[in-house]
Amino acid sequence: MRIAILSDIHGNLPALEAVTQDIDGQSPDEVWCGGDVAWAGPWAAECIARVREAGWPSVRGNTDVWVTGDPQTVESPEARRETETLAAAHGLSDEDARWLLNLPLGHSGPGSLLLVHGTPESPFDAPMPDAPPAEFQPYEGHAGVVVYGHVHRAFLRRLAGGTIVCNTGSVGLPMDGDTASYLLVDQLGPDLTLRHRRVTYDREGAVQEARRLGGPVAERFLEGLGEL
Repeated sequence: MRIAILSDIHGNLPALEAVTQDIDGQSPDEVWCGGDVAWAGPWAAECIARVREAGWPSVRGNTDVWVTGDPQTVESPEARRETETLAAAHGLSDEDARWLLNLPLGHSGPGSLLLVHGTPESPFDAPMPDAPPAEFQPYEGHAGVVVYGHVHRAFLRRLAGGTIVCNTGSVGLPMDGDTASYLLVDQLGPDLTLRHRRVTYDREGAVQEARRLGGPVAERFLEGLGEL
């Protein structure tokens, strides 16, 4: 069995289309989505529509909450107002907002595989690749392999207790290069094989279109790509 897992699309439709095409070429049995579908991308509604229409099992990310107008975990009043303003600028429908808020925190699969956005307890926090062992403790005991997103950096790490944690990297706003990233998981008997794939897309075209569209969401998108 083969599962493709993508995460952190962040409203980047050109990147999502390129990754989807690459996934199709890998002939997976299932495709899973690790959350953060829409926030900070000019094509927020379009990306939600693609994920929903595809019927991919998906989990809730931190910005899937924020984009609905709920700034939970954002502490300062100024940052909360900014989050609420940017959320409104995405213009999501009530139906899309309900869909995002009703996504589960985790999705399990064969071979002791678990997908979450942040940690198994929360979509709002997750360790960086070089974090100390204590920060990975929340992943122990949940599954043999725990896949997460959130930090936009593709990596794999075996914990002291034997759990393997793996980050998908990001489709829409990668922080470890300019190419989109996703994960392929192959089940061979009781074993799981994990392999990252990097996908190029028309990044310059996406930047130009975001500049043409303008507005606060496009500005946040360009900032995330380092193009401001």
